[in-house]
Amino acid sequence: MKKVVLFLHGYGANGDDLIGLKNHINNPEEDIIFLSPNAPETCPVNFFGYQWFDLVERTPEEIYLGLKKSYHYLDQIISNITIKYEIESEDIVIVGFSQGAMLASYYGLINNNKLNGIISLSGALPKKILNQINKPNLNQKFFIYHGSEDSIVPSQRSEDLHDYLASMSIENNLIIEKGCDHGISAKALQEIKIKIAIWLS
Repeated sequence: MKKVVLFLHGYGANGDDLIGLKNHINNPEEDIIFLSPNAPETCPVNFFGYQWFDLVERTPEEIYLGLKKSYHYLDQIISNITIKYEIESEDIVIVGFSQGAMLASYYGLINNNKLNGIISLSGALPKKILNQINKPNLNQKFFIYHGSEDSIVPSQRSEDLHDYLASMSIENNLIIEKGCDHGISAKALQEIKIKIAIWLS
């Protein structure tokens, strides 16, 4: 049975930004398919980049509106994957970075399909948005990573996501790496490798 790891890149990047992570993930049977699509919208601040939604004001209100719109983009991507590869949603792990992590987390919470797992890297959701999700999908599981010195997305958002998931008894674990800025560290890569090996075994 084929499995899929779906990477969702950050704001202003493109699919090539994360596809290299596959080199850090064990795939001895070559049964894991790695996909890293471009977001559907061109990014106004980067000619070669894309965005899942606008981030002009970066307020919770703007992010929430963007998530509700981009949710449908991601839902279509996942639907197409399940049809093309003849798999179920439970065969998919989503790995999102920054804006992609926000979308992955939001999608996992409000979509009724159970994914194999969601890995949120240097992203997460503002508390104001989490408080508006009254009936989350309790069957998801999350791994959340954030650098304590993230200068783009405050690490507090990942702590808030962790607390929210725990309050809903949704399986998750959180790593706040001391001294790290906005990025994917060697420690994060190792944790991704471990999680995917367990989840897709």
